[in-house]
Amino acid sequence: MKNFYFVLCLLFLAGCSCSGGKNRTDSQWTTDMAKQSNVKAQEGTDEGQILMKASPKGTRARNRRYYPYPGDPLKAGKELKNPLPKTADVIMTGRAHYERYCIYCHGSKGDAGEGATVAPKMVIQPASLLTDKAKAYTDGRLYHIIYEGQGLMGAYRIQLETEEQVVMSHYMKNSLEKYRGSDSMWSVVNYVRFLQKAGESSQ
Repeated sequence: MKNFYFVLCLLFLAGCSCSGGKNRTDSQWTTDMAKQSNVKAQEGTDEGQILMKASPKGTRARNRRYYPYPGDPLKAGKELKNPLPKTADVIMTGRAHYERYCIYCHGSKGDAGEGATVAPKMVIQPASLLTDKAKAYTDGRLYHIIYEGQGLMGAYRIQLETEEQVVMSHYMKNSLEKYRGSDSMWSVVNYVRFLQKAGESSQ
């Protein structure tokens, strides 16, 4: 009889443990959904399964846009041409982007001073955009820096590049069509030039 009550108590305790309360999931009687087998992309066998195969090396998607100067700031500086005029509207657009993404390191005046709230916390201070070196960069070189980053500065193409602003560049008969670039990034380049001229006039 004692064994009967002992087994009964064990069953009672097991039943209580099935309820997890408000913050716990009840015990699962079946795990078919949780532990189902599924095939990931590039995985599986060819026997009776439809798989997504890896593309051949060098394949380019038709609906993607490609930057023609990856890892080549010198060539970008030489060949990339700024298509935007330095009008008031373009400068204001560039200022809006600059104050959203750039001011925290380079400051409101481009000298990594006032407004550069992140700069003091960095071990290596961000570069001033008002130096002779920065002024000597071509617009294409500045665009490349924004697009790919330089040194400790990361790339900002994700924040500034939009599909409707980038002219698709692709290879046709071994010749690269002219790459126009993103108007958003070019407007930032124009605003940097504005800050550089403003810095000169204040000296």
